[in-house]
Parts: sequence; C-alpha cells; structure tokens
Amino acid sequence: MQKERKLTSSLEEYLKVIYEITQTEPVARVKTIAKHMGVSLPSVTNALKRLDVLGYVRYEKYGLIMLSEKGIERAQKLEKTCCILRTLLVDFIGVPESDLSKITCRIDHYFDEETQHRMQELLCILRKAKDGGTEYRNELELFFKKRSSEISSTTE
Repeated sequence: MQKERKLTSSLEEYLKVIYEITQTEPVARVKTIAKHMGVSLPSVTNALKRLDVLGYVRYEKYGLIMLSEKGIERAQKLEKTCCILRTLLVDFIGVPESDLSKITCRIDHYFDEETQHRMQELLCILRKAKDGGTEYRNELELFFKKRSSEISSTTE
C-alpha cells in the first residue's frame, strides 16, 4: 500500500524545525533535527524522504538537508501563523508562554490563507485597541459584525 502523498502536520513540524535551523546555519543535518524535535535519527530520515518526494526539501542519504523554494514558502507561512497565534494567545488571551508551544503545534497546521488573513486583521485591531483605548471599539465591533454576517450568509 502506497503512503498518501500529502504534507501532514507531522511533516510540517519537520519543515518548521529545518527552517529554524537554517536561519542560523547554512544547512540542516539529521542529527540536529532529531535533537531539536526529540525524535530518533530514523524518524528524521523517514520524514526527510517523504518531504523530498513531496518537493519540500533536497535530501540525500548521509547528506545535507536544504529546503526547496516550496519548502521555504510553506515554512514561512507556518512561522507567520505561529507568530499570529503566539501574539493572540499570550498578549490578548493570557495563555502562559510555557503552554504556548504545545497549543500552537496542534492548531497552526489548520489555518488556510483566508483564516490567517482574518487572524492578522483581528490582531491589528486588538493592538490598536490595546494601545489606543476605546476609540477602536467601533472598528472591533465592525470586524465582528462583518464576520457574523459572513457566517449567516453561508449557513442560509
């Protein structure tokens, strides 16, 4: 039976770690990825093979690991989503930093472009309201009315 050829949330975690490593080092290595993720070397190798087949990394056994353009784009999207979630959860909802990683790792994979855009829009309004006080309350109410009417029109 052939494995499904799609990017799973588990594989996205590998992409995020590889991207993070390559921000400070020219390439990633299996051992470094395994250490960051707390997994075995064979687990990393298996994930890298799948990511290579899907076109997200360039990987050869015992070689260096580099993200492809497709891999970089996906990792950057995941990083942006994590940043939005981190800000909303910590700054506005009060989730402790210590709980943040386990929460964002579970939900950041399910955000499409539209959801990410809406979260970013909400975050901008919340920042303004936090910094500027009550004058942005109308903007926030408008945001929620707009979303509420969109939901109503899709359920009718």
